Amino acid sequence: MTMALTLQRKPYLLRAGHQVERGISVFRARIKRFRNLFVLALRLLASGQYHMVLAAMRRRFLPAWLASRIEYVSAEPPREIECLGPAVGSEVEYLDHAAEGRNGAAEPTGKNNTSLLRGAPLVSVVIPCFNYGRFIQAAVDSVKGQTLKSVEIIIVEGGSTDGETPAIVSAIKGPNIRVIMQEQQTLVGANRNTGIALARGRYVCCLDADDTIEPTYLEKALYFLEAHCYDIVSTGIRFSGQKSGTIDVLENPNLRDMTDGNHVTTCAVFRTTLWEKVGGFFDTGKGEDHVAEDWDFWLRCVAAGARVRNITGEHLFNYMIHPHGSLSSTDVRSIAEQRRSILERNRDLLTQERLQDSSKQARRRIVKTPYGALPIPASPNGNLSSPTTRRLLVAVPFLIVGGAERLLSTVLGYLARLGWQITIVSTLPQKGLDDASSWFTAFTDEVYMLPRFLHEWEFQSFLHYLVANRGFDAALVAGSRVFYELIPDLRLRYPQLAIIDLLFNTSGHTASHLDFKQGFDFVIGENPEVIAWFKGQGWPSSCIRLIESGVDVNRFETTRSPEVEKRLSLSKDDIVVGFSGRLSDEKAPEVFVQLAGALRDQEHLRFVMTGAGPEKDRVETIIGKLPVETRLDFLGMVDNPMPYFATYDIFVLPSRLDGRPIALLEALASGCAVVASNVGGIPAVLEHTQAGVLCRPDNLDDFVNAVRALGDDRQRLKRMKASARESAARMLSEVEMCENYRAAIEAAIRIRTAPPEIETS
Repeated sequence: MTMALTLQRKPYLLRAGHQVERGISVFRARIKRFRNLFVLALRLLASGQYHMVLAAMRRRFLPAWLASRIEYVSAEPPREIECLGPAVGSEVEYLDHAAEGRNGAAEPTGKNNTSLLRGAPLVSVVIPCFNYGRFIQAAVDSVKGQTLKSVEIIIVEGGSTDGETPAIVSAIKGPNIRVIMQEQQTLVGANRNTGIALARGRYVCCLDADDTIEPTYLEKALYFLEAHCYDIVSTGIRFSGQKSGTIDVLENPNLRDMTDGNHVTTCAVFRTTLWEKVGGFFDTGKGEDHVAEDWDFWLRCVAAGARVRNITGEHLFNYMIHPHGSLSSTDVRSIAEQRRSILERNRDLLTQERLQDSSKQARRRIVKTPYGALPIPASPNGNLSSPTTRRLLVAVPFLIVGGAERLLSTVLGYLARLGWQITIVSTLPQKGLDDASSWFTAFTDEVYMLPRFLHEWEFQSFLHYLVANRGFDAALVAGSRVFYELIPDLRLRYPQLAIIDLLFNTSGHTASHLDFKQGFDFVIGENPEVIAWFKGQGWPSSCIRLIESGVDVNRFETTRSPEVEKRLSLSKDDIVVGFSGRLSDEKAPEVFVQLAGALRDQEHLRFVMTGAGPEKDRVETIIGKLPVETRLDFLGMVDNPMPYFATYDIFVLPSRLDGRPIALLEALASGCAVVASNVGGIPAVLEHTQAGVLCRPDNLDDFVNAVRALGDDRQRLKRMKASARESAARMLSEVEMCENYRAAIEAAIRIRTAPPEIETS
């Protein structure tokens, strides 16, 4: 007997007694919510983020009537950013290097002209560097790798004393990179001021030389600054170096919040004019004399009327922790002492009027219209690599571990290797589900999981921005209801955009397809059942493609994995019955668990289950109720399922709803006999093989009888396993499948861009 699961979850509520269950479920949901809030508060307190707890409590009990309506504006709404002058005790020097800059390039004179001039960058990233030459190339590379390309980099070497940094910094060259060498030791605030004074961008981002930013950070920040009229945008922190973990930030901090703690991270992107009006950064000194110059600066910005937006669902700022570095240092003042110093220095700004006005500004929800009309260039500074490059937008509900995501990652990775520019958006929250976004970021940086950084009311504006900015040739929709609802507007605004619908089965998203059918140019079905449904809806054959999933059998082994065999303590006589896939309702994973319990008297049968998904808790609960003699190992999510497929003798697929599942093809390629539900595209896959047994969905007796029969007849099982491998070898390869997708998308583009036929009499 093996039970590889230790249960820590509450029992799953069955659907019987629905009304009672609903009341209990609501009650438990509320309890869970308060428990999560309590755990979050403890975590924040443990990490010293007391200001986050105070700010969160203020918002938790904010009266509902204070919630703001959405303001739609066609231009920047009138808001007076108060000019505070130089910071108390500080001097902002505007350098004049017009004759020749210290890096040999001509420099602008005086204050910045922040209008977007021809050839001027949209963002100036200022990188101050003192004794961190060994890290600076990573910081520069992270800026050069941004999805937003209209960027200049200004490096300010602050008079380093380590003997290597000045030489390293002075050697950095490249387009849109300027290097300023300070002749004496200069503190970080002054170095930032020097760089900003020379910046040509409308916006500024200050990035320390030992830190990096994630590829989509600047673009997301610029979207909020332009589309929603914020003045400062920052993001959560992810630690690297001597410490791991993250720090969260408050989404819309106001002036009162800023008096409690620093709610804006160092790498924030802000309007250059804001820096000019509040007087720049102010240094106090080193060590015990040091006070956080960025906190002081952000507080003055907010006091002047600036609106702040923090990206709270993602940590796009990678903050390096050194053994004796900033946040982990022991020779600086405590946060409480620094706070008292900042409040004392800025006490004249903290009036009741400013506190009230800042609170109102923080609650405003502004959307600039028309959607997509933002001055974020796609070219020549380049999000478009060339006029001949295909640009494809893919819209999915989420990016979680599953067969559809594996198929799409294979196809899109193939197109990316051909030179296509791929952009992916997901539109549903997936907290608590296993994230598959890394499958896609392996070949494109343009992966936008909208619920992580946007509110739902902001989705429409951002999607319009993407389409207007990128100039997509085609959009492939794979189940995103948000994108379906956007299609009528996209069709009017972007008539050259080819829109394609991809369906894996005849349930689920078919209703959305019918709602917005008139907006599609082309449809793709994964199996004959879907193709028949398309034809039944009146689609002409010229606009339909059947593209069956492919598999490369050479990638799959047919003999047991020694590692898996050792892990599970398998004997040679054991027949291994497996399930690997998404733990979701349509896949009916509980049927497999019940199957293992029903066949617990068959000592030669070993049941193995891998996978993750929304039904994981329920599966664990059902497993916990099985008799102890049940021979079932539930392993959860595994890094690579292929060794497990190679170990299975029988693969069970009890789906209630399915298309042409990738897991089925992988099982056949691994030489597994198959016991599967007679639904969707599964019968078509097994139709011409001797490798499978079909069962009625949700019929446990059918599955029990089929698996028992194969376990009792090893010769039949052996023949089925051999037939499985042979049938997989006759199927489409992955390359052929990917080529079929490329050809279908090209056909859709030709249909959309073809000149209209002229009728002749």
